[in-house]
Amino acid sequence: MKARQFALLTLLAATIGLVGCQSGQKETAAKSAAPMETADVTVTKVNLGTVPLTVVVPGAVVPDEQAQIASRLMGFIHDLNVKEGDHVKKGQLLFTVDPTDVKSQIAQAEAAYRQAKAALDDALADYERFKKLYKEASVSKQQFDKVRLQYQVAQQNLAAAKAAFDQARAQLKYAHVKAPFDGVVVKKMAANGDLAAPGKPVLIVENLETMSVQTDVAEDLYARLRIGDEATMWIDGVDHPVKGVIYTMVSAADPKTRTHTVKLSLPKDLKNINSGTFVRVSFKVGERQAMMIPAQAMVVRAGITGVFVVDSDNKAHFRMIRPGRRIDDMIEVQAGLSLGERIVVSPNNKTLMNDEPVKVVKTLDSDKGA
Repeated sequence: MKARQFALLTLLAATIGLVGCQSGQKETAAKSAAPMETADVTVTKVNLGTVPLTVVVPGAVVPDEQAQIASRLMGFIHDLNVKEGDHVKKGQLLFTVDPTDVKSQIAQAEAAYRQAKAALDDALADYERFKKLYKEASVSKQQFDKVRLQYQVAQQNLAAAKAAFDQARAQLKYAHVKAPFDGVVVKKMAANGDLAAPGKPVLIVENLETMSVQTDVAEDLYARLRIGDEATMWIDGVDHPVKGVIYTMVSAADPKTRTHTVKLSLPKDLKNINSGTFVRVSFKVGERQAMMIPAQAMVVRAGITGVFVVDSDNKAHFRMIRPGRRIDDMIEVQAGLSLGERIVVSPNNKTLMNDEPVKVVKTLDSDKGA
């Protein structure tokens, strides 16, 4: 079907050229057969070039640092004044949790500590008294051992009570929840007055200064990739492709999707990119040979894409082509040309007429194409 369409378009291109030629003949006759001026042109030869074989997979922009901010305490939220989009600094207070319950626990732990300390003081006094009596043989060894054991238990009880007291006091600092790094609040999931609970996120903060692209690839593609490989990426909202370098490859496959996570760096000069932005990532997995021409050689006539081919008589003929992929400043030609043919690449190819005589003033290196 494509070959038939191309043949029909080729016929149309020839018709356009013929009409142009007839028009030119009539115009020439009207001017008393005045000789046609010869256009100076630059040409290059159609040559083989390298076209990369690629696999394109979807991905997304992700932050290198992301934190789900939750309270370690159970309590009502207060002083939650940040909103989504706000920038926060490391150590900045994000919200507080009502410390009433914690203070109650501290008071209980302190009372238990004081009670254990008083019990130890009594046990120490008994121990010292019975130690003296035992030396005087006024009490039995069994009685002394019992008092000594009570003293040792009192020491252990005091140590446990002190640890509980210290832990309760330490919990108080968790009532003030602070930002772990410089970043932006990207999601707010609670409000003042809500009940905070351990493990229940209140905010999500991301560091938008260090972003990456994350994609999940199948096993066969993963096996071809290496850390340090470069990929081409198209990011939604960015009007040009950017280069990224693989810096993380997760060897363990996701048990559900059977894919591997791959992360790529983003250019440092790329600004105002939001996390979650859709990305198409193109990985090079090989290459092939194809006919290539400079992109500047292509012209469009009557909606048909083609080039001007210079024959052995130095006449330029419009030839329809079927272009393929663009690689930098070169275009793959899938049909319409043959290797070694000369094509016009100078800027005046936009004004050339079909069958117009030309003077080749420069031939470019076909390997460079420019």
